[in-house]
Amino acid sequence: MPDTPANVLDFLPKEEHTAIRAGRSGYDCTAGIQKAIDGSRRVLIPAGVYPVKQLNLRSGLELYGEGASSELRSFDDSLASEFMLATYVKDGGTPRVADNMRDIHLHDLKLNGRVGEFGYAQYYYLLAVNATSDLTVERMTFFGFRGDGMYVGSGTKSNTERHNERVTVRDCVFDGAVKDNRNGLSIIDCDTLLVENCTFRNIGNAKLSRSVGGIDFEPDHDFSVYRNVIIRRCNFVDIDTVNTAGITFFNGHQKGGNIGNWQVLDCQFRNCYWGIDSSTRPKTAADMPDNLTVRNCHFLNSVRTDLAIKGLSGARVMGCIFERSPPGNGPGGDAIRLGDMASARSRNAVNAVITGNTFIGIRPQMGAIGVLGVSGLVVAGNTFSDIYGTCINFSEDESADSARHIDSVVISGNTIRRTRTIASGRPVPMAFLSTGKKLQISKGDVRLDAQSFEYDNQVDAGVPRVANGAAVEFGGKLRD
Repeated sequence: MPDTPANVLDFLPKEEHTAIRAGRSGYDCTAGIQKAIDGSRRVLIPAGVYPVKQLNLRSGLELYGEGASSELRSFDDSLASEFMLATYVKDGGTPRVADNMRDIHLHDLKLNGRVGEFGYAQYYYLLAVNATSDLTVERMTFFGFRGDGMYVGSGTKSNTERHNERVTVRDCVFDGAVKDNRNGLSIIDCDTLLVENCTFRNIGNAKLSRSVGGIDFEPDHDFSVYRNVIIRRCNFVDIDTVNTAGITFFNGHQKGGNIGNWQVLDCQFRNCYWGIDSSTRPKTAADMPDNLTVRNCHFLNSVRTDLAIKGLSGARVMGCIFERSPPGNGPGGDAIRLGDMASARSRNAVNAVITGNTFIGIRPQMGAIGVLGVSGLVVAGNTFSDIYGTCINFSEDESADSARHIDSVVISGNTIRRTRTIASGRPVPMAFLSTGKKLQISKGDVRLDAQSFEYDNQVDAGVPRVANGAAVEFGGKLRD
């Protein structure tokens, strides 16, 4: 095939060119653009608005435009427009990555799903990627998607085993437009994923309970793979409808190393319901670790929890800022939540490390760090400033399955300071440690095991070490 770019206008009626360039054409451009894709390795979509149904991609293709002025717009709300750009759909491809479609480069285009006109539709994707290797998506605008903006899956039929590998999404914008969508980027299966310098905004759906937000990792089967994930220098903005998250990680279907090793680096989360959420299964230290690293991120004015580690194993949270502005703002939610209870089953976080972070003005539900259940926790070298409640709260609730634990906890080298007063002139109602019951601070009694230590924490004068007359005792004894 020739390397000379094919201009899609050469495949469309000349009498439509003026209307396409002006953004007022109603002509179905699908067949013409598909002919260009089928006949050339490089396909240019000049500035204009092109109504299309489904366009099928292929190996070795470069499809590109002139930026957001080159727009592919959903032709209508029929099933023919379910996927705007697609590699394989239904059960196309095979389970063998050697058979994958590969070497595809998409860049400098806008995809418009017209959600404001057509409304939410769960399975309508702007870009559907299945059984694909070495895909690069750059400087793309995913706008007004009805379901997902970009779906990286295992086919579009249930129980289809397909695998994706080496997918890069860079310098893209995922704009839900009217918050009547599902996810900006949905990952069902991908080995080695890089998402960098992207913006996710205005995404949500108040009618749905979970799995809605900027990036959602939701493997469907034990054969699903998502590992070696890096998300860096991304912005998550105004993802704030109830139960939506900037990023959601799910470790269900984790079998033998198929799921794990995720990094979120240098990202900004602003006005999200949850910043980073997780949906997790019960695990122990003997199970495969998840290995989530969250480093140098800034969480500002989350409606509820900034970072829900829940039952993840091997989480590392380092150098982040968790902030409410003005201090004490919001209905109340923890910066970091460890452990969970769901369907009468405990999910304990395992071997979590929280170090070098700054917590400012948090109004927690439990604590700036709220601990429902954990086996192995280090909280060291953090700064807590003007917390409108407790810095670290340990739940004393009993669990229906008797499997909830809080043990092997080390709290050391933290700085706890109070610099502000509230409107009445009284100091911010702050304490270092507390106990809780049913997600509320209480006057309970928590006694931690002999592997638990608390030492060298610098607590400002006037800030109670333990709130509300509660008792928090560490069983470990330091040697001289």
